[in-house]
Amino acid sequence: MDRLEKGNKSEDDSESPEEEEVDPRIQGELEKLNQSTDDINRWETELEDGRQKFRAVLVEATLKLDDQVKKIGRAVEESKPYWEARRAARQAQLEAQRATQDYQRAMEVLRAAKETIALAEQRLLEEDSRQFDSAWQEMLNHATQRVMEAEQTKTRSELAHKETAARYSAAISHMKQLEKKLKRTIGKSRPYFELKAKYYLQLEQLKKQVEERQARLSTAKGEYKAALRNLEKISDEIHERRRSSALECRGHGVGSDGDGGCADDDDNDDDIANFRMESDGISMVSVSIEDETCHEVVPGEDSGNPSICSLAMGRPRSCSTSRPGTLDLPGGLTPHAPGPRSDCSGASSPECDPEPGVGVCVCMLYNRVLSYSSFSWHLLALY
Repeated sequence: MDRLEKGNKSEDDSESPEEEEVDPRIQGELEKLNQSTDDINRWETELEDGRQKFRAVLVEATLKLDDQVKKIGRAVEESKPYWEARRAARQAQLEAQRATQDYQRAMEVLRAAKETIALAEQRLLEEDSRQFDSAWQEMLNHATQRVMEAEQTKTRSELAHKETAARYSAAISHMKQLEKKLKRTIGKSRPYFELKAKYYLQLEQLKKQVEERQARLSTAKGEYKAALRNLEKISDEIHERRRSSALECRGHGVGSDGDGGCADDDDNDDDIANFRMESDGISMVSVSIEDETCHEVVPGEDSGNPSICSLAMGRPRSCSTSRPGTLDLPGGLTPHAPGPRSDCSGASSPECDPEPGVGVCVCMLYNRVLSYSSFSWHLLALY
């Protein structure tokens, strides 16, 4: 359990980005996020205050106007056409004023363009060579274009001014007719409509404030959403970078140095395999034969006769590659031709028992050495 916990801690430490440098974009986006949050809270508060003030003024205007209607009575309804005509005349007057301003602006632009053209023509006439300079030619073309545009704007503004002036004149004429017709009721209802106009202007101002705060609140919310999207994008980039680095780290095994190291390991494995094959082909067979011989040899009763194991261990081994059939035995023993396994059964055969006590061991050793020699020749033929 302790090892498992230590392993988990090591994995957590390796995956935790404590040493990773913080992206500088995060700080900027967090500041924008905090600023947007403050703006949202402020504009929401101001918007709610503006709406409450608008509702309060509207309720107040409704109550006071109702009181005026009760005091004045039927005069409000009878003089209402006059006040509507007066409002229409006021609106027509404002439109006529805007059209007049547009017309005056177009006239000024046209005048300036014409002056520029006149200056260019005057310079051309003063020069003896009468050759156009590229800068003056470009200025003349631009001035000509401005003259054409100013003339078009002047024509449109002149038509608009005439139309608005005609509407204004018609509205004024209609208002004067109603004023003559409803002179008595107009005087009685004047306090009501003046109070109504006053509250109307106040409510219009409050409405504009509410709309401005609503627009600023929408802008602050948009900035807040943009900051959140940017932070989310930065977070995705960081996670993707960490995931890519983790995959690169896990691509190689522990302690691996690339393809070269893998090739060296394969070569080392081949060398080891060859070394084992050579040792298995020569050394291990001889060692196993000597061990088996030492275990199977039974010493004779006569202590004067040395054992075959001791003589074989004391005598240096030689591997003859020319003739595997010859074998030097200690004590002047002469090897005989091997017969069947049943022929070498101990004391029953005089050929297998030249000396008492060691006949069986010599015969068995002879057969084993011959089998070892044939096996060595077989290995040499394979190599």
